[in-house]
Amino acid sequence: MPLKSVNIPPDSAIMLHRSGCILFALWEELLRIRRLAIKTCCQDDIHDLRVASRRLRAVLDLFEPIEQTGQIEEIKKTIRNLTCKLGGLRNTDEAITFFRSHMKNYSHTENRLAIKLGKQRDREIKQISGALKRFDHQRIDKQIREMVALMNGNPAVYSNRFSLLAYFSDASIRMYLPIQHALAASVRPECHETRHELRIAIKKWRYFFEIISQVIERDYTPVLETLKAYQSVLGSMNDMIEFTKLVHKLKLSTSERNAAIAILKAENAA
Repeated sequence: MPLKSVNIPPDSAIMLHRSGCILFALWEELLRIRRLAIKTCCQDDIHDLRVASRRLRAVLDLFEPIEQTGQIEEIKKTIRNLTCKLGGLRNTDEAITFFRSHMKNYSHTENRLAIKLGKQRDREIKQISGALKRFDHQRIDKQIREMVALMNGNPAVYSNRFSLLAYFSDASIRMYLPIQHALAASVRPECHETRHELRIAIKKWRYFFEIISQVIERDYTPVLETLKAYQSVLGSMNDMIEFTKLVHKLKLSTSERNAAIAILKAENAA
């Protein structure tokens, strides 16, 4: 009877080297998209930059116990600030697209919303453009290069070949626990905050599997597709909440605001 082949995990030196490569590749991708966003400020580039910043934060979170320079917390804070600055414009762009496609029977309200949101977008672009230009990428680039060099040249950080695997397993369990805790309450219509927390937890777990699949060369495609589907649905529901906040901030008549809110409530229920 033939023996089944055993998929032996890579040793610590290889996993650390791959981890460093992933970190540097994500940093380079963020820089590339930042350059595009400065030139265009288009919706897709802003969205891609926001996603790139979150993926970089995910890999920094995961590898923080491995990193030896003590600089990750400072880098994460800078990247987190960048992510937050991009969030407003993303929500405004998505709101413009949503109302354009859902308010064809309310042409006057649609035009009013488009004008108000367009002016808000112009203000946000101006703020983001300044933030992107002020972003201290040279300092962070030096710090990340130092981290990658240590990860590539210090395999003794984990002498046991399975200790990194144990760490990754523990990290996965810790990331799943918030999902488990939020699942029951998330189906209740009024639990908007719980669904928001569930979406964030699913997104973090998805980023984890994206990273780990490269480190240990495992195919997590089915898991990633499932998590992406849940994240997409929860993201759309969260958009309705964010769009509602936007509508309340805009100077609209009572009838215009009520028409917009009614459509948002209907879409959220669906």
